[in-house]
Amino acid sequence: FNWNNTHLDQTQDMQGFLDMLEGPVNPVRLFDWWRSAPKLLSGGSSPFSDDTYFDDGSGFTDGYEPLLIANAAQGTNVLTMEGLPVSTTCFLRGDLIGVGGYLYEVKIGGNSNSSGQAAVTVHPGLRVGAAIGDPVTLYRPTLAMRLASDSEAVISRAITHGLPFSLTFVEDIP
Repeated sequence: FNWNNTHLDQTQDMQGFLDMLEGPVNPVRLFDWWRSAPKLLSGGSSPFSDDTYFDDGSGFTDGYEPLLIANAAQGTNVLTMEGLPVSTTCFLRGDLIGVGGYLYEVKIGGNSNSSGQAAVTVHPGLRVGAAIGDPVTLYRPTLAMRLASDSEAVISRAITHGLPFSLTFVEDIP
């Protein structure tokens, strides 16, 4: 995660946020800005009629809220879900989805059938089991992350705007 301090108020806000994390002590939920939704589902990428977006960069969503239609034990790599567009390639390798508060990468994409059901292979295997009816997060799925070290929480406290800096987060696995 790279941050460029262009405004003093942003620097102060970021320092307060990092202080709250107390180095690698407290987790924070993050999503991947570059892969915020599966490529073939718009999931927030459709602009308004004047080609503008919301302030956060998102637009309209297609309203897909898939649910699991089969139990999935811890360690399972295949997820079967419903509530997708019918007869469509819904997921590509590399797409990110969320289940049970964890983030998973699609390793083998899936096509939906005429009922809007699809199975995908994910990596890593499920961190915890999931049940029929559990939701699958398509848009901005998050996971708990921690700063990699105590030194990550240090920002130069110069009176002028701070210099750009990088933060390294690692997954918070219980």
